[in-house]
Formats: sequence, structure tokens, C-alpha cells
Amino acid sequence: MDYFDSFSHTNLSLKTGLLKRSPDYDGAANEYQKAATAYKAIRQIDKSILYNEKAADCYKSSRSYYSAAKCLEAVAFMSGKDLGQWDKAITCFETASFMYREHGVPDTAALCLDRGAKALEPVNPEKAAELYSTAADVSMIESKSHQAAEFAGKAGRMFMKLKNLDKAAEMVKTQLDHLIESSDLGGCSRAVVCLTLVHLSRGDFVAAKRAYLEGRVYVDQNELYTMELLLDGVDSVDTKKVMSALNHPFLKSLDNEVTKLVRDLIVKYKEIQEKEEAAAAGGGGDNTVEDAENEAAALM
Repeated sequence: MDYFDSFSHTNLSLKTGLLKRSPDYDGAANEYQKAATAYKAIRQIDKSILYNEKAADCYKSSRSYYSAAKCLEAVAFMSGKDLGQWDKAITCFETASFMYREHGVPDTAALCLDRGAKALEPVNPEKAAELYSTAADVSMIESKSHQAAEFAGKAGRMFMKLKNLDKAAEMVKTQLDHLIESSDLGGCSRAVVCLTLVHLSRGDFVAAKRAYLEGRVYVDQNELYTMELLLDGVDSVDTKKVMSALNHPFLKSLDNEVTKLVRDLIVKYKEIQEKEEAAAAGGGGDNTVEDAENEAAALM
């Protein structure tokens, strides 16, 4: 298939002369996009990327930032998914988002980062989490707190998956703040429960109790008893209370990454419970049971 006629037209669009004082960047960009589409159709991905990049450069020259961003998003997806060049894809997603903001559409900029993060989740979850976090910040340019909460929640779940619980706690707290601002009471209840569980998984009971007490007003009435039973059990090293709370159905109905934290806590406290029961059955006396309780306290 011969596309040289299209390219010669593009060259003419960029040329200047006595009767044409400035290049026709929009016309050239349009021709480059046609070439990019044609090459993609015949699976010549490298050439499709090249001509999308040329189109983006032309659009930037004419300050058509929205169109330039669309071209760079196409480059990002092809570079990553088709060629495995994820570093280039990341750069293109970030540049495209910046150009959407330059055009004055920060909500589209945030969605661009969201699309990029979703594509990156299987190959670079750390960067995916970072893009979700940035998307949350960009959403707040227009005070879209509900959208910001959604992206912050996605970032938090990615950090949970990566076992980076410090960052997970930070993002879930950000999510909660945005949900409060958007008056999403149901979302606030889940976020408070999630934040409490993340802190418990971090082994920081003080932070968990503070998070719960500060957000208690938002927690659904049906869930208050379970959360207070859980915190009371952890505080008093009462594994029966802890296990009873952790096995409550509502904790197992949360997002996948949160339920994984719950399962990890169940395993941890089940081991402590088994040691306590073995100590009691062995007739070791109070000292042996006390040792098990001290070990449980050390794990908090």
C-alpha cells in the first residue's frame, strides 16, 4: 500500500512561500493522522507511532493541545501494549495529561491518567498507583471530590496489593477526605473501616483506633458493633473477640485487596489463639498463657 501521495500533501502543508507565509500545521497534522491510522490498520505499529508523534508535534505548534494529547495517548497505548515499551508509554500518558490541562480540561487529564494506570497495573503496579494518585490531585483542580475519591481509592488498593501499607493508609485517608467533601456517607463508612483495617495490618493499633474514633460518626450503624468488638479485642489481646469480629460477613464483602488484609489478620490471630489454647491444654499455668498474650501484644 502506497501512502506517498498523502505524505507529499503533508509536506506541502508545512511548506511556505510568497503566497503562504506560515505552515498549515493543522492540515499537516490531519494528513499525519491519516497515515498513522492506515499503518495501524496493516499492523505496522512503529510507523503508526511515528506519524502520531508527528501529528502531535504539528498540533502543539498550532496550540491545538487537546488534539496533540489524543495523538500522544494513541502513542502511549501502542508503545506499551503492542511493543512493550512501557517507559515510553508512561512518558506519553503524563505528557498527554499535561496537554489536556493546558487545553483547560483537567477532568479529561485525570481520566487520561486513569486509563494509563489501568493499562500499567499488570506490568508496573508501582507506577500505576502513582498515576492514580496524580489523577486524584488533578481532579481537585475543578473540585471534583467524588472523582478524586475514586482515584485515591484505586491508588490505595494498588498500594495494598504491593504491601506498601504506609502509602495505602495515606491514600485511603485522602479518599476519605474527598468522600466527606462530596457528602458520600456510604463511601465514608467503607473508607473508615478500610483505614482502620490498614492501620491494624500495619501493626499500629494507636493509629487504627484514632482513625476509627475520628470517623466513627460516618460508620454504618450495623457495622459499629463489629468494629468496636475488633478494636476492643486487639486492645485487650482477646483473640476470641478479634476472631469473631474478623469473621463477620460484612468485612468479607469489602474490596478484594481489603479482604486480603482481613484474611491475613485472621491467620495472624488464629495462630495466636492456637498457641493460647495449646498452652491452656498443656496445663502450663498462667505463665504460659501470659507468654502467648505477650506475643500477641508484640505483634500489634
